[in-house]
Amino acid sequence: MGKKATAPLEITPEEMKKLRALKIRKSELHHHSADELQQWLAVSRQRAKELYALSEFQSVPSVGIRFASDLIGMGYYSMNDLKKKDGAQLTDQYEQQQGVWVDSCVEDQFRLVVHYANHADSKLNWWNFTPERKAFRAKKGYPANRPTKPWYELPQYQTATHIDASKEDTQHDLHKKLKRTITYMTKHFADPLTVAQLAELAALSQYHYIRCFKSAYEVTPLQYLTRLRLKNASLLLKRTTTSIGNIVPQCGFEDESAFIRLFKREFKMTPLVYRKAFGKKK
Repeated sequence: MGKKATAPLEITPEEMKKLRALKIRKSELHHHSADELQQWLAVSRQRAKELYALSEFQSVPSVGIRFASDLIGMGYYSMNDLKKKDGAQLTDQYEQQQGVWVDSCVEDQFRLVVHYANHADSKLNWWNFTPERKAFRAKKGYPANRPTKPWYELPQYQTATHIDASKEDTQHDLHKKLKRTITYMTKHFADPLTVAQLAELAALSQYHYIRCFKSAYEVTPLQYLTRLRLKNASLLLKRTTTSIGNIVPQCGFEDESAFIRLFKREFKMTPLVYRKAFGKKK
């Protein structure tokens, strides 16, 4: 089997079974204490703390399981642990621990979680901290011992190694086929693309194509295409005055109400609010 990167601290099927029996949702785990979780789920104290932290950290807008797992890996198990922390210092700590420099938006997320630790009722998102981070780094810069290796060279971001195949050559061949379809989606995101078309382009069956794509990129081809379309829509909202009615077909969406719903799910605000916050100022 292909070598897999270390997965985040996901909830196991056995843990999910117990949660369903208790009628507790994953997103509500942090509404209970680690002691209660330990007893109810019959897990170790450490695991109970991890489950609590995964739930609480992901209650912050735009924080997913991977970033929540990274916070746990740094030794933080609750928002309370982050109250007196500093976003820039957390970023420096994380880079030293990982041995790589990270994308600047990661620092925005560190600043975001510290903010929420101190202001639980806030409505801010990670991009609200971009100006603050830029001003800080322009003045203070980065530590002299900042790692020189980029984050995307870490094993978990080498998508070819995620593909389930017995031989490395097979992994790389499948990865090339997947990349071919991603290049096509990037150029033709406004077209009415189907999984059948993309699978044919990759010279794979639809089942094999979807399975390989999801193992490599952690989303299905259509989910990837939707995010690509939403990203392009966000750029049009920021850089132009094009109406939402015209942005919808330009970005490959057929229905305006569906577009608004998907946009709000991805960016935690409606297209109009997004344009007001980040669009060109008249």
